[in-house]
Amino acid sequence: MASLTYRYRYKNYDITIVGYEVPGGWRMAIEIRRGDSAQVIRDTEHLYRDFNSLRSIGVLNAHLAIHSRSDHVD
Repeated sequence: MASLTYRYRYKNYDITIVGYEVPGGWRMAIEIRRGDSAQVIRDTEHLYRDFNSLRSIGVLNAHLAIHSRSDHVD
């Protein structure tokens, strides 16, 4: 089993998307960090067919989480 990581910066947030290979597909975790504050989102409900699919959904979920935060400023 493997794991892959995708890191990027978006609007003063450091985002890490981690994919964990499990039998039948991939599971996802997202860490959204701004300074000392961190939010971790674990998706244990969905199984993704490959890391590229997981990464695309992870980017979308990270952006939605950032825009729903009370401390978010555009």
